[in-house]
Amino acid sequence: MRFRRPPPGVTGREVRHAVRDWLPYPGRILAAAAAVLLLTLPALGAGRYAGWRADLRTLTMASVVVASAGALLLAARYGTRPTGRLPERFAVATIGGGLLAGAYVGATLLYFRLVVPLEVDGALRGLPVRGVALAVLAGAFGVALGALLRRPVLLLALGVLLVGGQVALAGTAVPGPLAAVRLWLVGSAQPHDLPGCVSLAPSECVAWTYRHWPAGLSLTVTVLVAVMAALAVRRAAPEGTGADPSGSEGAGDPAAERGAPPGRSRYAVAAALVVAGLVLIPAAIGNGVRQATSAVTTGTGVSAPVGSPVEVVVPRPGRLAVFAVGLGAVRDCRAVAADSRRVGLTPVPGTVRYGDGVSYRWVGTFRLPAPGRWTVTCAGDEGEYLVGDPPRVEGLVGRLVELPRPLVWLLGALSGLLVAAHTALARRPRRPSVAAADR
Repeated sequence: MRFRRPPPGVTGREVRHAVRDWLPYPGRILAAAAAVLLLTLPALGAGRYAGWRADLRTLTMASVVVASAGALLLAARYGTRPTGRLPERFAVATIGGGLLAGAYVGATLLYFRLVVPLEVDGALRGLPVRGVALAVLAGAFGVALGALLRRPVLLLALGVLLVGGQVALAGTAVPGPLAAVRLWLVGSAQPHDLPGCVSLAPSECVAWTYRHWPAGLSLTVTVLVAVMAALAVRRAAPEGTGADPSGSEGAGDPAAERGAPPGRSRYAVAAALVVAGLVLIPAAIGNGVRQATSAVTTGTGVSAPVGSPVEVVVPRPGRLAVFAVGLGAVRDCRAVAADSRRVGLTPVPGTVRYGDGVSYRWVGTFRLPAPGRWTVTCAGDEGEYLVGDPPRVEGLVGRLVELPRPLVWLLGALSGLLVAAHTALARRPRRPSVAAADR
C-alpha cells in the first residue's frame, strides 16, 4: 500500500508523519514497556506460595498479552484521528504493531534468558510468532474500533455480532471470537490413542496434539468484519479546517519539526522517574535473584540468636552469606578476623526469601579477603540469623546482587537523571545561525 504524495507546498515526509501520529511519544512508551517488563515477574509471583518458580513459557505468554494489548490501544487511539485515509492507518497500525510486539517479545526472551534465566517448562512451540501475529490482528482491530467510536450504533452492532458468534460457535470445532484469543496462543488439545500401547494407566496410552488454525481462522474473520465495517463508514477529512493534508500537525514547518523547548514540568517527570527507579530496580533485582537461584544450601550453615557471635572457618578467600531466619529483622552485621581485621556486609537489594516451611531471607554477603577463623555478629530485636555459603545465582542478576548499594541507587535513578540532563540541554538558549547573524 502506497502513501499518497504530499500536495504542492508540503515538504514533510508522509511516512514519518503517519508513524508519528501512531506513536506520538516513543520515549514514554519505551519507558512504560521497560517498567512493565521489570514488573511482570513480581506481578505474577504476587499472592503465590513462597517457593513458586516462574518458567519461560509463562513469562512469554504474559509478554504476548501485553504486546497485543499495547498494539490494540495504540491502534484504537490512532483510528480515532479524523485526518488521513483509513487504509493508510490500517497499514501503519498493523505493521507498527507487529514490529513493536516482535521487539517486546524478543526483549522478554533475552531478559529471561540472560539477565534472569528461568527454567524452561515445556517448549514454546511457536508462541512468540503467534503472539506477533496476534498483535498485527489487534492493530487492525484497534483501528477499526477507533473509526467506529463516533458511530455508537455500528459499534454496538459489532459487539452484538461478536457475542452472538461466540454463542453460536460454542461447542464446535471453530471457537468463537472471544475464546479464540486464548486458543490461538495455547491451542486446542486433541487426544490420540497410541497404537500398540498397553498400560494399566489409560492416560499413558494417550498422546495430545494442539491445533491453532481454527482459532486463527476465527480471529481473522472477526478482524475482517470489523475492518469492513470501518471502511464502510469512513469519512473524508473536513475541508476548510486548516488540517495538514499529511495527517500530522506542523508538517513542513521547521519550527514545528524541531519542537518547542520542554517546560519546567519535565523536571517533575524526571524526579518521578528517579523515585520510581529507586523503588523498582531493587525490587526487580531481589525478585529476579530468587527466580534465578539454581542452588541454595541454608541447611549447612551455622545459626545463632541475634546479638550472639558465630565463628566460621573459611578455607580460602571468598564470600559468606548471612540469612535472617523466620520473620526476624537482622541488622548491623560485621565479620572480624583473628587479627582484628573487619569486613562490612554488602546488603542484597530488595527482598530475597528462600524456603517453604522456614523462611530464610538473604540479608547480604561478606567478601572475606583471607582464609582463617572469622567471627560474625549481627544485631537485631529478636530471632536468629544463619551464616553459610551464598546462593548460586545464574545470569546477569547474579552480578547485580553483588553491587554496592550506591551503585544500585545510581542504576535506579539513571533514567530520571538522563531525562533531567536532556531537559537541561534542550532548554539552553540556542545560538543564532550564521545566516541569521549576517542579516
